[in-house]
Amino acid sequence: MLRGKRVLVTREKAQAKALSQTLERYGAIPVELPLIRIVRAEQTDQELLHKWHTFDWIVFTSQNGVKYFFEHIGEMKPPTWPKVAVVGEKTAKALQKRNVVVDLIPNEFVAESLAEALKPLLSAHARILLVKGNLARDTLREQLSNIANVTDWIVYETTYNEEAKPQLIHFLQQRMIDAITFTSSSTVHSFAQAIAGENVDLSFVTIACIGPITKQTALQLGLPVHVCPHTYTIDEMVEQLHQYFTRSE
Repeated sequence: MLRGKRVLVTREKAQAKALSQTLERYGAIPVELPLIRIVRAEQTDQELLHKWHTFDWIVFTSQNGVKYFFEHIGEMKPPTWPKVAVVGEKTAKALQKRNVVVDLIPNEFVAESLAEALKPLLSAHARILLVKGNLARDTLREQLSNIANVTDWIVYETTYNEEAKPQLIHFLQQRMIDAITFTSSSTVHSFAQAIAGENVDLSFVTIACIGPITKQTALQLGLPVHVCPHTYTIDEMVEQLHQYFTRSE
């Protein structure tokens, strides 16, 4: 069980609360140490800023995309919205809170599933706007560009939080945590960057990834992955982490 386990929360500071609260419900002790920073993109395409609503489809792949998209457009209210596709229920809810109708959510919360679900709905030469961060994968562009006109709009930027490194190394060297949670590939990359060249042993920690893409990134960087839920949500990741520890005891 998770009770009393110290679990590292690596996601961006503003988004750590939801994961920490879920861990606390299981009796775990969340240790928040943001390994990434997320900020609004300083430069933005002025043409897209005024013409985004003229696309046939607009695609959001994360809650951050929703948040910073609206920071860019401000109070602008177009006469009509494009059709809207999203990856994940949380992203859909973030839009619905702003009274935006979501037309498509794939069964699996990954870009590959969204691309497959979207293809049959596209008219010839459809224009798609991908709202994304600077580190987002090119999966949607690659899979849709052969049947549609795809435009990227980078509305936020993710960077490595160097200030977290000393504390992270201390936690690991002193074996002060029991588990590490990764909710994105960028948190995994930042973790790997922080421990590179350092004398750290990961054999004592359990590593949980929110979904297959994050897991794949971790494995490619040589990190073991012990927990990865079939439903790619925070709640399910924590539940699977709880079950993992229960089986181990």
